[in-house]
This record gives sequence, structure tokens and C-alpha cells, in this order.
Amino acid sequence: MTGGHRASAQHRFSGVTDVNHSDNAPASGTFSAPVRDLGISSEPFEITAELVAANLSFGGGQLPDEMMSAVERIWLDKDFTWPTTLAVTRIMLSVEPSPDTEPPQEVSSRVSILGTGWVTDRPVSLTWNNAFGFPSASIALPDAHPDENGFFGIEVVMKTTPRRHSDFVWEHNNQLALVGQQMDEDGQLEHSAVQRAIPPHAIWQWAR
Repeated sequence: MTGGHRASAQHRFSGVTDVNHSDNAPASGTFSAPVRDLGISSEPFEITAELVAANLSFGGGQLPDEMMSAVERIWLDKDFTWPTTLAVTRIMLSVEPSPDTEPPQEVSSRVSILGTGWVTDRPVSLTWNNAFGFPSASIALPDAHPDENGFFGIEVVMKTTPRRHSDFVWEHNNQLALVGQQMDEDGQLEHSAVQRAIPPHAIWQWAR
């Protein structure tokens, strides 16, 4: 993926989570897993015009190269109002041996999230939805904090949870959805955005 990811100021956000079967799970299968600490943490990364352009869509596809100069001009225009968006720009998995577990490995995911068009002085709450088996089929993530231009870049790191291959859900509407919400001063929803059909490997470890 496009560069510009310079991490700093790691934030820890962890808790013990019950991932036993939930009534919200789709009909494709059931599963159970032990209660565990997901070890969720977050790190901000640097946002560049190239990174934003690489994640804009044009007629459902990638932004043409010839429009990059237009993006760069808009990037420098402090009066331009960006739309409220949320995008997963990269998912990376790391594997460490764990002989006493089944399967005998610990898999962690690192998910890079880009946001544009948010109010600058309030946090953006982030949540994995369609996390079937977790309470309310959701996982709360650390808040993102927009900069003075209404942008944020945050990398979320978490331990994945083993799940049988037969219980993975591939249907578009049931795959992971990343939801961002921002409240106004009265606690009312002011801005929201969602990206759907995120690969389930961001939270699930494939197990036979």
C-alpha cells in the first residue's frame, strides 16, 4: 500500500472478551472459543496526499493517475470540505509460535485505518461490526483523533481469535464492517461512516 505510515504514541486498549457463540451469529455455523484478552492497541500514522489519493474511488474504481495533481491542489486548499469517509488501507498479519495453544501459534493483525472529513475537536469511535460470537457481534476499538484538517490515520493491533474454517463467513453483507461515529456536544450523532466487506482475518485466526 502507499507509504506515509509513520507510527508514534502507542495507545493500549485491551480487555477480556467473551467470544462464545452468540445468537447474532449467521446460520452458516457455530463456534466457541475461550475468554481471552485481545490485547488491542493503536498507533497514529502520518497522512499524505498520496495516501489519500490511493484510497479515493472514482466510479467504483481506483482514482486515475492523471487526477493526482487535482488531489494535490485540493490537499493544499484549506477551505475545501472533505467528505466524511472511513477506509481500511492495509491489513498485515504476524505469527508467533505458541506451543501450548491449539493451533500452536499466536496470530496478530495490524489494520491501518484512514479517515477524512471529521470534526477536529472530538474523537471518532471505531467498532468492528459483524464480529459474530462477540457480545452484540461487535468489538470496540480505540478512538481516533482527527487532526486540524479533519483527517486521522490509525493502526489498530489486536490478537486474532481461533475459528474453524467451516465457520468463516464470506457472504458480502456478513463480512466484517468497520464503523466510525462522531457525536456532537449534546451527545447526538453528527458524523458516521462505514466500510463493509472487510476480510474476517482481521479478527479471526484460521483453524482446521
